[in-house]
Amino acid sequence: MLRKIKSANDISTFMANSLTVLETDSDHDSIFSDETLDAAATPIFRNRILSYTRLRELPVVTSTLKSELCLFSSTAALENGDLPLLSVQLNKFHFIKKNAPFLTTFIHDYGMKQEYCRVFFKILQNNLTCYVFMYSSGKNLILLNNALKPHSDGVYKNTKLRAHGVSGAASTFGSSAIKLYLLDDSSSSLVDGMDEKSLSGMTTIKDLSISESHKSSELYRAVISQKRNEVLRILALSKFIAPVPFATFFDHGGDKIDGIKVLGTIRLFESTTESDASIPDDTLTLSTLMLTLVEQELLKMRGHKKPSLVNVNSS
Repeated sequence: MLRKIKSANDISTFMANSLTVLETDSDHDSIFSDETLDAAATPIFRNRILSYTRLRELPVVTSTLKSELCLFSSTAALENGDLPLLSVQLNKFHFIKKNAPFLTTFIHDYGMKQEYCRVFFKILQNNLTCYVFMYSSGKNLILLNNALKPHSDGVYKNTKLRAHGVSGAASTFGSSAIKLYLLDDSSSSLVDGMDEKSLSGMTTIKDLSISESHKSSELYRAVISQKRNEVLRILALSKFIAPVPFATFFDHGGDKIDGIKVLGTIRLFESTTESDASIPDDTLTLSTLMLTLVEQELLKMRGHKKPSLVNVNSS
């Protein structure tokens, strides 16, 4: 489902109404902070920030065998019995093969099912793990997970990302609401100092390495040193480009559409510089990140163990 918002005022009204329902403890008059409006020329994902006025809603369901998550392009596509846009398969026996992905995402296009992304999991340091996303197109992304104060940080097209609502590796209880925010460049992140050239050049998970400049970044150092108060202080100083999430997973509590149980919906913004006739690549990329986080929370809700961990020094 697409929702189009035609003016900046309409955006502000829509987001303010959303915040009233979803975040009643906050009182924001606009989607964008004053700092961002002063620097509206600053791009996000290499597009003008004010071009993100389209909202897309993507239903998430389980397949009939409950062995995979499926993401549909719209509620209408689900009702019409169309093929999913993306499907996620948990590789239950990945631990048998060293350095194998624990999740694989497939894209369904013109009746063909093709591998879209492989997702790996690694322990990096105390209280710090990561997901590595290796796309068939050749691009690679990373999400670093903080266990002291559960959240995940990443960067995509020079835009910092932070996911809240993840429950952390130590928790046995899953979260039903995950929100992906756009982090201001001035705020400390677990990805600060990351060697993006090295990351983009990876061809296998064995190529993953953490540079010294990355290890010395403020938040990274505080997390691995188990300085909880310092971590909380740094996070409290964080600023977001917008006071509302760029992407959100909403739990539907098992509502059904034509007899199909809908787990929830991923709702995210899109730039109007992209045609709405097809799903933009940015939407597919960020949906893969969101689906991975959702799948891990669902594993806890189902009572499954977390994925087997691959040590960073594995070869």
